Amino acid sequence: MSADGSTTVFWGDGETRFRISIGGFAELQEKINGRRAAAGLPGVGPSTLANAIRANDAWPDDVRDILRIGLVGAGMKPHEAHRKLVLYFDRRPPVESYLAAFAVLVGAFVGIADDDLKKKTTTAEPTSPSPSAAYTPTGP
Repeated sequence: MSADGSTTVFWGDGETRFRISIGGFAELQEKINGRRAAAGLPGVGPSTLANAIRANDAWPDDVRDILRIGLVGAGMKPHEAHRKLVLYFDRRPPVESYLAAFAVLVGAFVGIADDDLKKKTTTAEPTSPSPSAAYTPTGP
């Protein structure tokens, strides 16, 4: 994941970049909770949805929406995302995509431990030498 909420995972035919932005989360919320409201069920947030995916207990449409929004959010044209979803989601058992959807959702919502921003801040050169670096012990 990077600071923009993108995550690259192996899905479909290889390494694929996904990104869910704040606008993408709004679309995801509308799609997923719209279906739940129509069925008389309570809405869910990203953590509840991630837990359901992790337990292989999410509806396939929810998983598909995460992948679609993530593909388009990462810059893929909607018709290309549709083609990829038809090939690698619609024609395969949905559970094959659950791990990818989980990584995309959690990566966008929570982040990943090796975030690019964290790398930049932890690998920065010190601006001045430490006082102890100038000290060289001498003999008795």
